[in-house]
Amino acid sequence: MSIKSKYLEFKHLKKIKQQYRKKKIVLCHGVFDLLHIGHINYFKEAKSLGDILVVSVTDDKFVNKGPGRPAFVIANRIKFLQEINCINYVCISSFKTAENIILNLKPNFYCKGEDYSLSQIKFDANLKKEITAVKSFGGKFKTIKQPSFSSSKIINDNSYQDLGLKNKKFIEEVRKKYTSNQIIEEVKKISNKKILIIGETIIDNYITTDAVGKSGKEPVMVVKKKKQIKFLGGVGYIANLCSSFVKETKIISFLGEKKEEKNFVIKNLDKKIKYNFLLKKNSPTIIKTRYLDDYRKSKILGVYDLNDDLISNKEENNFLNILKNTIKKYDIIVVADYGHGIITKKIRKIINDNSKKLFLNTQINSFNRGYHTVYKYKKINSLIINEAELRYELKDKHSTILDLAKKLKKKISVDNIIVTKGKFGSILINCKNWSSILCPAFSENTIDTVGAGDTFFALSSLCIGSKVDSKLGLLIGSLAASFSTDQIGNLSVFNSKILNKQLNHILK
Repeated sequence: MSIKSKYLEFKHLKKIKQQYRKKKIVLCHGVFDLLHIGHINYFKEAKSLGDILVVSVTDDKFVNKGPGRPAFVIANRIKFLQEINCINYVCISSFKTAENIILNLKPNFYCKGEDYSLSQIKFDANLKKEITAVKSFGGKFKTIKQPSFSSSKIINDNSYQDLGLKNKKFIEEVRKKYTSNQIIEEVKKISNKKILIIGETIIDNYITTDAVGKSGKEPVMVVKKKKQIKFLGGVGYIANLCSSFVKETKIISFLGEKKEEKNFVIKNLDKKIKYNFLLKKNSPTIIKTRYLDDYRKSKILGVYDLNDDLISNKEENNFLNILKNTIKKYDIIVVADYGHGIITKKIRKIINDNSKKLFLNTQINSFNRGYHTVYKYKKINSLIINEAELRYELKDKHSTILDLAKKLKKKISVDNIIVTKGKFGSILINCKNWSSILCPAFSENTIDTVGAGDTFFALSSLCIGSKVDSKLGLLIGSLAASFSTDQIGNLSVFNSKILNKQLNHILK
């Protein structure tokens, strides 16, 4: 390691502590997306507490400040910090928090800006972990009191965010309508709700591969397996999404006969979630295996293990009994009907009897095309549906979204229809007065779209069911979907803390 260089690798943090064991080390940590005079004053004041100032910078993939952030990539942020005279060392933090940096460097002081008030620290779980880490070896946490300048506000006001004009306009409309405190109060409406989620549980299985070439004896492409990623999908994933936002979450679903599959599902559910998992005999838990090209992350083959026959009479009766004893206790009913045989005519009747709080997503897939239809549900509070699926239902390629909604309204009773349009965003149509709100997509770097629809469906349902302002609700659903598409699979789940952080930054 060259002590002359300001750039410091994570593995060398302990050596810095050894080298300067007789001096006081100060650590500052953050994103430092757009450096300004406030940062310079902050660093100088922090440096005055000791002798050596180390600044750790959050790597790009761990910056959860909303779409278009960071405005500057990690290499540029590091270069700028290296030019500041009072900073002795700069290192990259490839973690969600500064906890590992702190435990390896063991600074005498760990500093944050004065915008981290005592009330904010109380609700910031990550900062609590960092402060605990500092105190574990006798270090001290300090807030630096300097005039406040917000990088996020400067970026937002000066259009540095890498967002389209439609996105900026939509954000500005929300900013003008609500203050930060009013937005917090709107989002709080969700927290007292009890949500019941009904539908199929899915285990998603990704296998990444490298292409080897054509088989020597057969006209078959040969690939080499690299790694396997398993994660929860279907209503299991939806429940995990909802659980951090609401008072109570419960699932009613079916699993297969294999014990290890049930164990995987339960192990990967948030511990607060209640559940009734029924057994569908002679069936696996639905497993969707997708083979991916490891370099491009594009999917090359799907192999699904499922039985989409209707459940037996006995299984149906068990389902009915649980549903009858449960459904009245919940404020919002989310039904994710993927058409794999568990929601029968009798089950739908009970669900439809509670239509005022019913939020529905029906999906057409390779197994149910031509057999599965939204028309089986006669009354719905809100339907969230993909544009292509809506056009398929109505056999209409060319009509406007509004005209499609009016056609659908003649066939089923529905208060709200949200049509998702992929990279073109979504549109909410109020079927009582035919007003509409168009929300652009906030996905900047789409890596994987699997789960994006379920993500948008879940958050939009919570917002409408809690009477959150429609425009703000669409923004929340879109931010959550953007978070989902920015990763392979759904290993990281959007939650209330991420939402609050993103809203705090993009609406400054």
